[in-house]
Amino acid sequence: MQKSLCMLVVAVAIVAPVNAEYFLAGSFNGWDPAATPMTEIVSGVYTAKLTNLPPGRHEFKVTQGSWSWSRPAANSWLHTDPSGSVTVTFNTNVANDGWQPAQNRIAVSTDPAAWTVAGSFNNWSNSDPAAAMTPLGGGIYMLTLTLHPGNHELKPVVTGAWDTIGLDGRSTSTSPMRVETAPGFETVTVLLNAFAGTVHVEGGKPQCGDPAHPYPPGDLNRDCRVDLTDLAILANNWLTSTAPASQ
Repeated sequence: MQKSLCMLVVAVAIVAPVNAEYFLAGSFNGWDPAATPMTEIVSGVYTAKLTNLPPGRHEFKVTQGSWSWSRPAANSWLHTDPSGSVTVTFNTNVANDGWQPAQNRIAVSTDPAAWTVAGSFNNWSNSDPAAAMTPLGGGIYMLTLTLHPGNHELKPVVTGAWDTIGLDGRSTSTSPMRVETAPGFETVTVLLNAFAGTVHVEGGKPQCGDPAHPYPPGDLNRDCRVDLTDLAILANNWLTSTAPASQ
């Protein structure tokens, strides 16, 4: 009787559920949403190391153990190192560093090592030599473009493929970055962090009203300048109150 009880305890220990918040599901584990648990390394940041995979490219998603929630919307992607290993990190914290995406960043430990900027300016060519990004080291790539005045969409892609990093992160169909150029402001610089899965666009027409370029104090009509129009608005509403006691 004691022997049977001991065997039962061992069996229960083996099938106990994994205490994890996030998992990886992909082509490497049969798309099982609970097969590969991630470990929280600091608050809001989770990681998993994959080993012994067929070397090359794989697609995957981050899940919470089922298919009721997953990120990103389209499949994410990775390339293993030559030994078939790669580390994936999922950061749920909100970053205010100006890089996109600001939250739910998916980072990997490998880099395909050849990137091109595809966009409306080059008919979305994923192998345009004139739009090849320059490696700066550490997974950082850069390309400076001179674009005609107007509105443009663009995103870095793995050269010759449609694996991208864009506005909503690393996926096979991420949203493009948008930039407006104007006379005197035609230069745009695209920066990519291939490891972190983030992108940043600088230049173009000066913008206003976003976190990096707040409206100036006193800009009542939100046109990015304080002038007589704002003074007229102030004068027209002088002593106006919406407090309950004044109504």
